[in-house]
Amino acid sequence: MRVVTRITTRRVHVTPDPIIEFTPNLAPGKRAVVRGSDGLRVVTERVTMWDNVAVERAVVSSITVRGARAAHIMEGAPRTFSQLAANTPYHKLLHVYAMEATAYTALTAKANPTGYTANGMRAQYGIVAVDPGIIPLGSHVFIPGYGLAIAADTGGAIIGHRIDLCMDQYGDAVRFGRQPVTVYVVDR
Repeated sequence: MRVVTRITTRRVHVTPDPIIEFTPNLAPGKRAVVRGSDGLRVVTERVTMWDNVAVERAVVSSITVRGARAAHIMEGAPRTFSQLAANTPYHKLLHVYAMEATAYTALTAKANPTGYTANGMRAQYGIVAVDPGIIPLGSHVFIPGYGLAIAADTGGAIIGHRIDLCMDQYGDAVRFGRQPVTVYVVDR
């Protein structure tokens, strides 16, 4: 038997998965893409071969030559539950509630304006405050006109059939005001 150990170097192209976000600024099904860029790593391996059969590979070093940047895809938020089910993996409808909605931003919350939610997530568009007795924290909800969101926050005035939608801009929260909404609790 012939045993040979070689050191090889190869270039590895790294393509990160795209980041997909829903936005109410685009029509349902429409997309806006900001292209990303592939990264490049140089990988050095030690390969042990027995009679031309590789039996062991060990990475000696891996150096990132060029960092990867993920593509950013903005997709139009669905406006109805049927559009949501057709364009996302959220096909299962768990509950439907008629609620009164208000809006807030991460830094205008009166009780705890830290920028973080009750369960530790960053407050941003796509996060909603709910009464955990009605909608459990961590649930995925769909609100027509707002989009798909995660129930990750609570609020002192959010009791019963009330929901508070997090917005990125203060002006968006003021324009939203207070209005009745239908809230769909969904799952994969």
